[in-house]
Amino acid sequence: MRTVSVAGDRVAILLEGNDTNHQYTVMEALLPPGGGPPPHLHHREDETFLVLAGEVTFYVGDSVTVLKKGGFIFAPREIPHHFRNTGSGEAMLLESAFPAGIEKFFAAAGKNLPDRNAQPLEFGREDIEHMIAIAPSFGVEILTKEKT
Repeated sequence: MRTVSVAGDRVAILLEGNDTNHQYTVMEALLPPGGGPPPHLHHREDETFLVLAGEVTFYVGDSVTVLKKGGFIFAPREIPHHFRNTGSGEAMLLESAFPAGIEKFFAAAGKNLPDRNAQPLEFGREDIEHMIAIAPSFGVEILTKEKT
């Protein structure tokens, strides 16, 4: 298992493509208050998100959905989406992507953490520029306008 800090969140890659015959990826994400990725879309993967703890607001296309523990949502490829921890404490998500491959983007865009208990690192200007620069090679498009 690999754990990275990406976009200010901690992502533990629980199952990667090599573990699933490249059918899907499963990740656990820890989002600090206000945490979450920038608006983006995937050209290759569909995603699902299960809220394990906290409160997370999902923006998928034109829909805004607030989910708490047990809430589940689907984000299809080619549809802009992002999410924010809108609760007062940390939030935890179980993310799946179909087919596998997005874990390679997270690994390339993020910074390695020692383990699944480490806190995420601050996401600075250089990190954002790096993410935007490499995203297209992974079939990801980082969008510049955010809906909040």
